[in-house]
Amino acid sequence: MSSPPGTMAVLRAAASLPARLAATSRQHGISRSSSSSAQGAKLAFEWIVDGKVIPASENETVKDKYGDRGVIVFLHGLLGNGKNLRTPAKKLTERLPHLTALSLDIRGHGSSASHPAPHTFQSCTQDVIETLQPLGLVDERSPVAICGHSLGGRIALQYSHDLQQSSFNIRSPKQTWILDSVPGTPDPSVHSVIKAISSIPLPVTSKTDLSKTLKEEYNFNKTIAMWMASNLKPADGGFEWVFDLDIANELLSNFAKQNFHEMIEVVAKEQDVHLVTGGKNREWTDSVVDALRSIPRQPADRFQMHKLEEAGHWVHTDDLEGLLDLMVEALDRT
Repeated sequence: MSSPPGTMAVLRAAASLPARLAATSRQHGISRSSSSSAQGAKLAFEWIVDGKVIPASENETVKDKYGDRGVIVFLHGLLGNGKNLRTPAKKLTERLPHLTALSLDIRGHGSSASHPAPHTFQSCTQDVIETLQPLGLVDERSPVAICGHSLGGRIALQYSHDLQQSSFNIRSPKQTWILDSVPGTPDPSVHSVIKAISSIPLPVTSKTDLSKTLKEEYNFNKTIAMWMASNLKPADGGFEWVFDLDIANELLSNFAKQNFHEMIEVVAKEQDVHLVTGGKNREWTDSVVDALRSIPRQPADRFQMHKLEEAGHWVHTDDLEGLLDLMVEALDRT
């Protein structure tokens, strides 16, 4: 069943909508090939091993128990959180027990609360690095792959690109998975959604009331209204958003600044890049796809595009098995 008109554009960003590294480099043994104004901080995370979420109280044991396994990092999208990709992470680690998954909450989302400005993709990359360092995921234990949905896919690409261009002691991943991240600027409807939810007084009394308000006063369809209501957390007097709208807006402004095509070309010269698209996402126009297919490929098979015909923007829920089949086949070689 296809989404209502305009929904796909909104879902693309709305559903999915570190201290300065240079100052800590000597402490962590990191060297930089160039200076940067990006600042980062440690992110909230959860480990997933053998299809199960590791309790936070046991996080310190993961390195000793499963240090011989490869690590794949998962990044959610705008206005989401790490739990959005929990199911594919579980299924993947069940089918590929030589891998463990590390799911992160991007800055300003979920349990990764306030982070230092500027809120750029480069800062998001620094956040990931600041998170991996204390976990010992450096040098030969660097993550073998990174996978991001929508905004998370853009950050995953930025991460792989920045690591290639720098001399960190974290190695660039062997594989970068970009899930339905459409290059270019966000659809105007995305900004409309953020403007609408920014105007709602907080705290809201209940999730039901929020859903009703979004449908009746802002013309949100039922699917989006219910999804937005799921992004509330208890607060004094009711509920508030689990994300920071100011940070979300700043991250949105980075979309047009990222040279998506050039980054893919650079990363794919040394590592594999997989771009998974939803066949029912109308934003994948012929011109968008043709521009991606025209990216020079040396070697030819390093950048691969995969279309899941029956999936919309949420490829990891619309066709989970199809996505897993693609990832298992490729990651089984890591």
